[in-house]
This record gives sequence, structure tokens and C-alpha cells, in this order.
Amino acid sequence: MAEIKLSRRSHPLYDSNIAKWLLYINAVKGGKDFITEANLFEHRLEDTEDYEERLERAYYLNFCEVIPKIYNTYIFKERIERPADSNLDYFRSNADRRGTSINDFVKKVGFLSSVFGTMHVLVDVPLPSKAGKKGLTKAQEKEQGIEPFCSLIYPYQIKDWSFDDNGNLRWIVIESKYYRDMDPTKKREEETHYKLITTEEWRVEDKDGNKVVYEDGSPSSGKNTIGIVPLVTLMHSDVDNDLVGESMLKDIVYVNRTIFNWCSCLDEQIERNTFSQLTVPDDGTLADKAELGGDDPLRSIGTTTAWTFPKDSTHPPAFISPNAGNLSVIWDLVIDHIKEIFRLAGLIGSSNDMYIGRSGRAAQMGFLGVNANLADKAKSYQRFENNIYKLVYLFKNLDYTSLESVKYPESFDVTSLSDEIETIFNILERNISVTLNKELMKNVARKSVPLAPDSIKSQIDSEIESGPGTIDKATTPSKKILDEGGTNKDDMSDQFVSAKSQKDKLTKKEKVKVDEE
Repeated sequence: MAEIKLSRRSHPLYDSNIAKWLLYINAVKGGKDFITEANLFEHRLEDTEDYEERLERAYYLNFCEVIPKIYNTYIFKERIERPADSNLDYFRSNADRRGTSINDFVKKVGFLSSVFGTMHVLVDVPLPSKAGKKGLTKAQEKEQGIEPFCSLIYPYQIKDWSFDDNGNLRWIVIESKYYRDMDPTKKREEETHYKLITTEEWRVEDKDGNKVVYEDGSPSSGKNTIGIVPLVTLMHSDVDNDLVGESMLKDIVYVNRTIFNWCSCLDEQIERNTFSQLTVPDDGTLADKAELGGDDPLRSIGTTTAWTFPKDSTHPPAFISPNAGNLSVIWDLVIDHIKEIFRLAGLIGSSNDMYIGRSGRAAQMGFLGVNANLADKAKSYQRFENNIYKLVYLFKNLDYTSLESVKYPESFDVTSLSDEIETIFNILERNISVTLNKELMKNVARKSVPLAPDSIKSQIDSEIESGPGTIDKATTPSKKILDEGGTNKDDMSDQFVSAKSQKDKLTKKEKVKVDEE
């Protein structure tokens, strides 16, 4: 079989998804990247000039960017447990040779994976400038900055790939832009390069299949020293077990585009109908002067133009106000579809959650679904980061089986945890059993700090065991709370009663005790 140029290779899944990837990223960028003729549709009541004016005025309510950011906000607000590892200290502080911490790097990759459905990271090491026969010493590696680093690889950059029977990559072809601009006195040249990485070697070609020669003398081919394709992939949803995945925006982007078009229709109606329209009687004289003489007498009696009616009519000149009914209908639809976007994103249990108040139980059940989505997302981040560390260990010739795994939060259900703690404390205050109390205390502690190191958990358990294991129930509110006008009672209405009113509710004996305090 004849060998083909890398520039001509293209996977069928790449061909069928490239248009969607570009739509997703443009929807996230917003502005002029999304406000285009491809996304703003013409309607039957406008000509080309009207459409161009509407396109110029168009604006975009960008939810495609907001939704993935909300997920990251929740996940990275919680504590991520990264066990201490001196072999990873430098990498964690500078994951991409641009000073980006591993926390910020994973956050960025996670956001982009939600957008595209998949996002890739290539792990590599810079080639040394000097090395003896025995290779570089640790000091030389540190001096030359020979540390593994990550590079973002967007899904539209991987033109072709192949898997073996075990689901491991045999090879990939990565497309990238290269600029010849080292000399500021010469015109910049842009080239498209294609990098082939196999389990044994790598090389870079230009679009004509020629070996690339870099300006700084860097090699354009070499051996793959770790024996695997060093690509780590983070997917939003792995549907077909391939490199494509499924985007969080697969339905949201079309709903958001519909909202974009509806808002443009609203804007056009406001533009055309903001001002009331003047109507005046006319026997044809005003219209003839405007048509034959080039003069417009209507401008002397109205703000811009006027409609005329027969002069024999009995009613006087008047203004006609535009009907605002259509505006209300369209805006209600916009609001409904914004709520639907949050439902599609898994951030509310159902679209009704944003229309009406729910019972406490219904709200809790809705939040359980949201928590499950957040937990699944956090688990994929955890797996992705741990896979990166394995490659870093391989490039550093270390045994990755000794790696301690990073742990992301598993639960975001603060509401149910709060309810559970309240129930537990009701049991604790009864002091049924010291042993029972201590076990309940340990249970609360573990659920409150699930990602705490084992040493901290052991210390907490030890402190609980050494304690009395009993709780004194506070039956009388303190004077300080009364003075501030609040109580710890479950009845929220009592928290807004004045201190004097609350004091009046106390028994005589309780009043004396409060006064003594």
C-alpha cells in the first residue's frame, strides 16, 4: 500500500464532528465569533438591508460559557487532596512551562472538555541541549529545565488516530500552526505542521510531506522512549468509547441559538415600534407634496412620519401606540428556554424547579440529582489528573505503581448533610449511650471532612475517644442571643422577633436567670 502524506489523513469521526466542534467553541466565545449570518436567521418580513441592520444590532445571551463554568465553580470550591510527592512538586507548580499550576490546568481542561465533549493533553519532556554519554545528571536536568510538561491538544487538532484491540492508541496525527518569526527583520511565515506519534517514534512533516526543519535547530523526529502514545484524554461523556465523546452543549447550543434569534426579533420590534405613530386627516395634499415636490410636510407635524386618513373623518389627529403583546409572548418564551438550559445541564432537577417554590423534600431530591452530576464530573477530573501523573513518572523513569492517588470531592450535598447532622445531634443530646454518642460524633466528623488526610482523621477520632461522649442540651437562650434578637430555634419567624418580645415570653424563673447572666 502506497504511503500517504500526513496532511491528507483524516479520521471519519473527525470529518463528522469538526463542524460541531467549531459551533461549540464559537458559541462559548460569543461576540462576533457567534453573531454571524450562520447563526442569525432571516425572517419572511425583511429584505437584505433590514437583515443586515438587524445583524449589526444583534446581541447574544451567552449561556454556553456560563454552564461549564458553574460546574468548575462547585468542584474546585471543595478541597482536592493531593498527597505530598517531591517527584511532582515542580510539575504541580508549572504544569505547562507557562507557570500554570496543576489545579488551574485541570480546571481549564475540564472546562474545554465540557465544551467539546473531549479534550486532550500531550505529556512530553523538552529535549536537552547538552548531555554526556551517561545522559543528564539530576542537577543538569534541573538547570536546563528538563521536566515533563503538558500541552493542550484541541479535538480539531487530532486529524487521525488508531486503536489496538486493547483500546490503546497505536498512533495519532496532530495538526498545528508554526510561525517562522525568530528574526524580527524578516516577514513572518505561517506553516501547518503534522506530527505523527507512534509507540516507537515521532516525526513532524509539513503539508507537502517534507521533513520540517526548525529555525532554532530543534529536531523534528526522534524515538518514543516510554513505548506508549503519551496522550491523556478528558471526556465530558464517553458514549462510544472513542476519542470524540459527547459535549455538555450538544443540545444547549441550539436552545441558546434560538434564544439569540428571539432576542433579535424583540430588538427589531422595539426598534420599529418604540414610538407611537401619528395619524392625521389628509385630502391627498400632504402626500402629493411629499411625492412631487420632494418636501415632506409631515415632518413639521410629527416626529418622523405620519399615517393619513380621509379629511372628512370625524375624529381628530391622534397617536397610535404599538401592541406590546408580542413582546411579552416572546420574552416569556426566552425565560422558559433559559430555565430549560439549566435543566439540560443537570443543574436543576426539572424545569419546574425554577418556576415555583418547592417543599423541602422536593428541593432535597432535586439537589441529589445535581450532586450526582457534580460527583461524576469530579470523578472524571480525578481519573484524568492521576493518568497525567503516571506519564510524568514514566518520563522520569520512576515506578508509577508507588503513586498515591489524587482525590477529588465525592459529595456536594451540603443540604442533606446539614439535615443529617441535625438529626444526629437530637440523638446525642439524649445521652442514651456514651459509646453510641462517640460513634455518631465520628460519623459526623468523617462526613464533614471526607477528603481530610488519614492522619487528621485519626487525630479527630482520638480526640473524640478521649472526650466525655456526652452533650449538655442548652435549654435557655443566653442573654447575648436575646440582646441580638435571635434564637437557635427551628421556627424562623422567632428569629426576627425583638429581644424585648422574646424576653417577655420567658417564665419568671427564666427571666431572673437571664438577668443574673
